Amino acid sequence: MQQLSLDDILRKTAAGRSEQQQRSQMLGARQRHILILCDGRRALRELCGLMGASTVQLAQELHAAGLVEVVPLQGAVPARATAPLPAAVPASQLVQAVAPPPRRSIALSRMYMFDVVERVLGPQSAPARARLRGADQPETLLPALQDCLSLIEELAGSAQADKVRDQLRTMLPEDWVRDFEHGDRQLQVTT
Repeated sequence: MQQLSLDDILRKTAAGRSEQQQRSQMLGARQRHILILCDGRRALRELCGLMGASTVQLAQELHAAGLVEVVPLQGAVPARATAPLPAAVPASQLVQAVAPPPRRSIALSRMYMFDVVERVLGPQSAPARARLRGADQPETLLPALQDCLSLIEELAGSAQADKVRDQLRTMLPEDWVRDFEHGDRQLQVTT
């Protein structure tokens, strides 16, 4: 397998796109974020700027697994080939870079919580993910989201839980937000 260079532009392969949707392999949260960012427009140098120096090794692992590939250059060397390696981007900007789209959707809200739970809980996220997988109706999904928020608050703190809660309010369909907030108030009263 070839060694990647900082000037290589990476894109997902068919297997990478399938992995992003199906989550069939055991990728860590950082590898999954790098996979998401491999869009065929960013050089590895830019990914390092977004995700830090360990990105090269993680991208190499994704490449070796056949989840990403190098976009063939068409002619000249890209202009950014001589640019210095950018400094790491703060986590708040990274969250914006991989944040879900602004449209309101039950499915996207659920997938967002899957991702957050996986990032916060890591290998111990299986029970929370199973709870989310089984929650596909309003009467089961909203309590599942609240349970996950409680776990996030317990493990990552109130500030992180508040950020996730605010993001969910922008993602859930508008007619669900009132019920979500009502459930949130009930949780706070009983705890």
